[in-house]
Amino acid sequence: MRADELRTLSLFGGLADDQLAELAVGSAEVRIEPAAELFREGEHADFWWVLLDGSIDLVRHIGREDTVVGKMDVPGRWAGGFRAWDEHGVYLATGRGATQGRVLRVPAEVLRERFNAWFPFGRHLIEGLYRTARSIESTARQRESLVTLGTLAAGLAHEINNPAAAASRRQPGGRRARDRMPDAALVPQPPRQ
Repeated sequence: MRADELRTLSLFGGLADDQLAELAVGSAEVRIEPAAELFREGEHADFWWVLLDGSIDLVRHIGREDTVVGKMDVPGRWAGGFRAWDEHGVYLATGRGATQGRVLRVPAEVLRERFNAWFPFGRHLIEGLYRTARSIESTARQRESLVTLGTLAAGLAHEINNPAAAASRRQPGGRRARDRMPDAALVPQPPRQ
């Protein structure tokens, strides 16, 4: 990968030629083939992927199916590299080739080193943003789980405490509880004095 080729991407517009050369030396150009996976959702985001040409579908596994949630189809669009700022950073989607093309694959360590050297203040902003987003996402997921659990518990409590539901439950052997009661129990009795 040559620095002058990276210069054409608006993403790198503010970098000097020597900075682009440093980035290019620590990186690799990877060919994109249709349907080939470049990175997988949930795996450590060890690389920063910058689109040079072609297109990549961003796919998430939702329920029982894969859903395209985004597309990288403009040179300079990027994905991943989160481990440059967070050791637990993972890919948020699977990157799958949509058409033939090329990407620049930058190891997260190289991205971290270059970013720290070129933009120390920016590094602090990104780390803070990433931690905040991670905290919000974690809290939202926990809250969602608690709401689901509460709804389930309320429904179960209603079924257990509902006398009509209790009377209609079948006992082992297929008989209803009402059918096993003696007839005298079903006839209204005069009030006791």
